[in-house]
Amino acid sequence: MEFGSSVVLTVEENLRLMKTLDDAWNKQDWDAFMKRHAENVAVYWPGQPEPTRGRHAHHRESVEFFKAVENHIENDPYVILFGQGDYTCSVARWTGTHIGPMKGLDGQIHPATHRKFSLEFCTVAHWKNGEIVEEKLFYDLVGFMTQLSLLPKTTVTATA
Repeated sequence: MEFGSSVVLTVEENLRLMKTLDDAWNKQDWDAFMKRHAENVAVYWPGQPEPTRGRHAHHRESVEFFKAVENHIENDPYVILFGQGDYTCSVARWTGTHIGPMKGLDGQIHPATHRKFSLEFCTVAHWKNGEIVEEKLFYDLVGFMTQLSLLPKTTVTATA
């Protein structure tokens, strides 16, 4: 459906585009990855105080992430996949191995531990004209860092 210069996609079309985005991530198909993100996309990552702004900045950080963490989003099928209006929400099993230097939450660069991780990964995407304009990524950052042996294992206790 077209209104003026914008294209309004159905929820089903946006869900299909989300799947192709995660397929591109898994294959490191950066051309397809870039096509799914708007030029001025804002991407919110756990542990980052500010979003990554712009398609090219998100591409660069993704390429660098793969140098540190070989990883795969299990999206066939997703654990959860639904949409409403211009939004999609996906939850997938996310697995991988720490293979290269990575900045920890302490700001220090940590060498590869070659430890594996397995977590749920959630993406909430806001779509306009077949591209993501805002992407919010959610995963257990403490669990991720702990599984990679980048955080000390501690016991958390609640106090009243």
